[in-house]
Amino acid sequence: MKKARGDLTQGSLPRHLLRLAGPIIFSYILQDAFNIIDMIFVGRLGPGAIAAVGVSGNLLRLIGVFSLGISTGAGIMVAQYLGARNRAQAEHIAMQAILLAIFFSIGVTLIGYPLAEYGLLAVRMVDPEVLRLGTTYMHIILVGISTMFLSMALGSIFRAGGDAVTPMIVLVFSTIINIALDPLLIFGLWGFPKLGVAGSAYATLIGRGAGVVVLLYLCWSGRAPVSLRNVQFQADLVEMIDILRLGIYSSMQGFWRHFSRLGFLWVIGPYGKTVVAAYTICMRLRILVMNPGFGIANSVAPLVGQNLGANQIARAEQSTRIANILGAAIMAAIGAIFLIFPQTFIRIFSPDANVIEIGTVYLRFLSPTFGFIAFSLVLGKALNGAGDTFSPMMITLVSQLVVGLGLVILLSYFIGLNGVWLGIALSNIVQGVVMWAWYHTGKWKTIKVVKKKAKAV
Repeated sequence: MKKARGDLTQGSLPRHLLRLAGPIIFSYILQDAFNIIDMIFVGRLGPGAIAAVGVSGNLLRLIGVFSLGISTGAGIMVAQYLGARNRAQAEHIAMQAILLAIFFSIGVTLIGYPLAEYGLLAVRMVDPEVLRLGTTYMHIILVGISTMFLSMALGSIFRAGGDAVTPMIVLVFSTIINIALDPLLIFGLWGFPKLGVAGSAYATLIGRGAGVVVLLYLCWSGRAPVSLRNVQFQADLVEMIDILRLGIYSSMQGFWRHFSRLGFLWVIGPYGKTVVAAYTICMRLRILVMNPGFGIANSVAPLVGQNLGANQIARAEQSTRIANILGAAIMAAIGAIFLIFPQTFIRIFSPDANVIEIGTVYLRFLSPTFGFIAFSLVLGKALNGAGDTFSPMMITLVSQLVVGLGLVILLSYFIGLNGVWLGIALSNIVQGVVMWAWYHTGKWKTIKVVKKKAKAV
């Protein structure tokens, strides 16, 4: 793991990018493989269970955007302070991010738990089975939501220090636990209680919690890119505000993105649980295609951050160019496979003929837009690494919520369900084009994150 740490301000950019992206992509694929396996297990409980877990997952991701803000803000600051050779301040920032993750997760649990059922009703999930199973699933996850907040913050801190391997190894460990517990708790095998959808939620929390414990141990034992062994376990409101100031717009970007997904569900809901199940399966497949884009995007952020911290602007720009070309090429190629063989992939999750037919149509609208999604992912994270989190948030707001949801509502009224699929596809194209145009204005190069006289803690 020590060899995985890197000074990203020197050496080959393609090598740094691939060294970071490889473990991150594998981590995303591994996590998505678990999600697929989880959905396969849940799918055996029927379309109602698929719809319940899918809709609840969207609501929980909307709640979890707060963790995205903390992890993004901390990652930007840790990377740039390491690039500026101020390790003590980077370690102090890491501690503040961990404390923020704990504080916010407690607040989310207290507020979200009593509102879980209302959240499902808000997106017009009125089917009694979906409502009952979804509320149970959300209650369990919300009690342990701190595992999500801490795992995201810690993973971002490791990657900011150039170490993407350790979070990957820990995720392998977590996922093995998760997958092993899934069938035992869902179906009640080997003497375990038969919990159904609730079993899936418990398996997720146990696996994720085990990973958090390992990452915290590495930080306090001095085996992480930044050591917390000698850092005071004390809140620093000034630095917490700086983390949130940088991360709040990433949180809002995630919020608008997931809010638009809930808006799509609000439109889709009245079509029935079969359509909701098809949409849920296709969104899982969409995430699978996006894994390479996520990996490359999360690699370019620390590259841009460390090099801007070291005042190497041209090198930061070159790293983004390489990442953008690579991400778009890979995602477009995978999207082409989904376009040609949609039924093959949908059938993995559900044998229901109606679900397969509806999902096939949606995938054929969605697949040609994957290259544009790559633009928005990679360039958005490059802007984040530079400290510009406001612009990607506004672009996401306009393209996904205003354009996307607006088109979905309008087109569904005139041409029915195909209008929903067309509106979603067009919003992806708009977001990619606008993100590309804003990045090329070059305004991100003038942003300053590192304080000239930052205190050493």
